[in-house]
Amino acid sequence: MKKLVFTLCLFASFFINAQKSIGGKIYDKHPSIDVVDAFTKAFVAGDEATMRSLITEDFRWWQMNVMSPKPNPIENLIGRSKYLSENVINFDVKNRGQAYSDAIEFKGIDRVDVYTYQILTGVDKQSGFILKIPRNSIFSLTKDGTKIRGLSISDSQLKWNKAYDAYTTKKNGTIYIDHPFISKARLLYAHILTGDLEAMRSLYADNASISDPMNSELDSSFGPDEEIENLKEFYKQYEVIDVTERGYPDLLEYEGTDTKTIISWWDLNIKNKKSGKTKKHSNHSQITVNKEGKIIREVYYYNAANLPK
Repeated sequence: MKKLVFTLCLFASFFINAQKSIGGKIYDKHPSIDVVDAFTKAFVAGDEATMRSLITEDFRWWQMNVMSPKPNPIENLIGRSKYLSENVINFDVKNRGQAYSDAIEFKGIDRVDVYTYQILTGVDKQSGFILKIPRNSIFSLTKDGTKIRGLSISDSQLKWNKAYDAYTTKKNGTIYIDHPFISKARLLYAHILTGDLEAMRSLYADNASISDPMNSELDSSFGPDEEIENLKEFYKQYEVIDVTERGYPDLLEYEGTDTKTIISWWDLNIKNKKSGKTKKHSNHSQITVNKEGKIIREVYYYNAANLPK
């Protein structure tokens, strides 16, 4: 009985402690949100005077998603504002999707916080890099909601670093003009010329992915067996008279991978068996081979509308 009473008392205690309590109020419309919107507009425009007019004398801001966040003065933020407004085409900071700012008055705290869920966009006019950076911020304002005391920004440092890297020179691998695996591209088109589909199929890994972006959906792909069946249908209507290597294939060996990519350009002279008409047809091919030399991915570009009628 004592055990039952103790259990009931413990449950009652837990229930009482788990009761909800109001810790503040959230607003989707609030004068402090108007102040934040004005500050953001000034930041986008590089308007130093307006930015300074909306902050307190002891204003500080933090970049939160770095190893050691530290308080920064308004001058750092103004410097960023001026640089971005002058060097980014269509620079903007706006609400992300259907998100909107929230103003929160926490109980017992002498300030108003505004949470924003935005995206920073634009195009770097020097590098051409497209900025699309999610940006969540917390603005802390005075109790009357008229001045900004502090700002915490969380955005993608990886994307910023990529934007900065666009100004540097960085090696990402090696290009070869001659390499044993370049034979895979040449053999592929040699078999297209001879119509030896069995030999062509032997060049592919069984799980190879093949794409034809100009004549199908961008994200669609098919396997080597389907490619062979497609070519069987092609040879019923057309004959490949000649294949010419245009320029030369390049083999790309990217850093950190054990695959190799061969890009090549070809001119094919194709004959329509029914009409007897022939026409030169240009192809661009990109194949990726594994360390055994089997093709695991192929992307080729040709204009089917350019085939002889």
